[in-house]
Amino acid sequence: MKDTALIILKLILAVLFLPLVIGSTVALQMELESFPVTLQHSLWVGMFTYLILKFFVYDFTEVYQFGQNMVTFCFQFLKPLVNAASYVIPIYTVIVLLVYALVSAMGKLAACKELLFSFLAATFTMHIILTAQDLYKKDTIAGKPTYFFGMELVYIIDVFLVALVMNVVLPGFSFVDFFNRLSSASFEIYKAVFMQLFGFR
Repeated sequence: MKDTALIILKLILAVLFLPLVIGSTVALQMELESFPVTLQHSLWVGMFTYLILKFFVYDFTEVYQFGQNMVTFCFQFLKPLVNAASYVIPIYTVIVLLVYALVSAMGKLAACKELLFSFLAATFTMHIILTAQDLYKKDTIAGKPTYFFGMELVYIIDVFLVALVMNVVLPGFSFVDFFNRLSSASFEIYKAVFMQLFGFR
């Protein structure tokens, strides 16, 4: 009975989190649209390059697991959170952003800015897809309630953390604007669903 109630709760939360998933995606995309077209193009190139390599050349599972192990090692002193940390911290994306900051401080950014943006998109895409695969395999319950709930939560936190780091590293990226757009987009979805369900016009 307790397990059934927990499954139902996870499914309900998965539905409730969906507007936040959409809102965070829209907010991040809108904020990235403020960058020059060449850099936006580099992001798309990075994402599609990873997808092509994954599905036709190499699945990057070992690379992903190595990154998870790095995060686990760094957070091993936080026993209750150590298992979740490897999922919610896109370590390779954070490393790319730190390299971006270092190269920028050295005054050598012009030579590799577009390449770093491609790596930024590729590593984040890898983290999301392989985390989804891992969580999907671990959830053996029909309907995958833990997977849907966990993956949505991971995605929201991942986008939130990356936006925070981008705010510090990337000139022109505003976390305040990102958060405001996330809040606005999510609220509009919740409002539309509420009005539809209860017959408001």
